[in-house]
This record gives sequence, C-alpha cells and structure tokens, in this order.
Amino acid sequence: MKDKLKSILIKVIFPLIFWLSVWQILAELINHKFLLPGIPDTLSALGALLGKESFYVAIFLSLLRVIAGLIIGIALGSGIAFLCNYSSVASALILPIISVIKSTPVASFIVVLWVMMSGDALSIVIGVLMVMPIITQNLLDGFGAIDPRLAEVADIFEMSRSRRLRLLILPSLRRYFIPGVITSVGLAWKAEIAAEIIAYTKRSIGQGINDAKYSLDTPTVFAWTMIIITFSIILEKCTKNLLGRWSK
Repeated sequence: MKDKLKSILIKVIFPLIFWLSVWQILAELINHKFLLPGIPDTLSALGALLGKESFYVAIFLSLLRVIAGLIIGIALGSGIAFLCNYSSVASALILPIISVIKSTPVASFIVVLWVMMSGDALSIVIGVLMVMPIITQNLLDGFGAIDPRLAEVADIFEMSRSRRLRLLILPSLRRYFIPGVITSVGLAWKAEIAAEIIAYTKRSIGQGINDAKYSLDTPTVFAWTMIIITFSIILEKCTKNLLGRWSK
C-alpha cells in the first residue's frame, strides 16, 4: 500500500502540482486572461459550463460520435485485415489505399469531406479513417506473427478451421488487436474533436470551443480543453480495463 501511494505521489500528484504551479506563475506574469488565463479564471469558466444543460448534451453527443467511429473503424479494419491476409488480390488493391490514409493529415480529410457531408457524419467518418488503418495493420502483423511450426502441427493433425481459429489464430491476433484499439481510442477522440471544431458541428464540444473562441473567451477555451483531456484519459483507461479483462 505504501509503495502504491508513493508511486501515485511521484508519478501523478507531484508532476500535476508542478505544472499547475508553472501555469499559474506564467499567467500572473503575463497578467492578461485573454492571452493566458490563470487557474481560478479557468475553474470559474468550467463551473459556468457545468451549470448548463447544453454542456452535457454536447459531451454526450461527442462521445456518441467517437464511439460510433470506433466501432465502425474496428469492424472495417478487422474485415480488411482478414480479407487481405487470405487474398493477395485484395491485399494488392486495398493496402496501398490504407497507406495513403495513414499518410494523409487529418486536417486534409476534414476539409475535403466537409463539403460532402454534415458535421455529425463528418466526425464519425474521420473517426473511422483514424481507426481503420491502425486495426488493419495491427491484425496483419498478428497474422504474420503466427508461428509457422504451430501451423504445420495444425495441418498434420488436420485441425478443423474453428479450432485453428480459436487455438492458433485468435491468440496471436489478440496480442496485436488490443494495443491497436487502445491507440485508436485516443486518436479517434482527438481527430473527432478537430473535425467538430473545423466543421462547426452543432451540439458538440467543437461548437463550444468555437463559440468561446469567437467571443474571445479564452478561459472557457481552456475549460473545454481540460474537459477534452479528462475524457481522453477516461476513455483510454476504460478501454484498457475492458480489454485487459478480455485478454485474461
């Protein structure tokens, strides 16, 4: 118990206090909340947000969009990985597109797709585009990591496809799939918020940031940023816990 408390103190509490102190000192030196609001101004803005019903609606709908993008992206990436692993034609046709998607800046996708769809759909599609390549590549790496000697043993004993999948393929894929999903959660959340900001998606975190920016309300922009960081940490922690239980 003592070691755990000491670890929390060193790794969490001390760095948090240090950087909050640096933030407040810089704010006092600049002495202009339009440029850099201090902690009290930011907490005051956060308290004002917490008192509005629209705040909770925006949080809920943004979370709903990112979850939809994650689910679709994971399903699509998994399907593409299986297809490309078992079909050289599909691999030759699809994997170059996956590489292009991975190499293209998310802002470019947002601007291009913005003229084609609404903000709600755009946020979900951007999430899919962030998640799909990661899942596809990680699962392909998982297929590549299957021990060929075990595959030979499965052939010798004429193991059925279902047993081969359960005993040979899925354990290998799981080691690559879980880190891929955990990485995807953070990327999808940040990309979705960026899409909401650029496309000015109604009833979203992005709209809240835009409204605060246009009214030159910097403390509220900082308060929204704190919310984004908090939910990013929560989403990643929840994903790790859920997938950690599944991996056992």
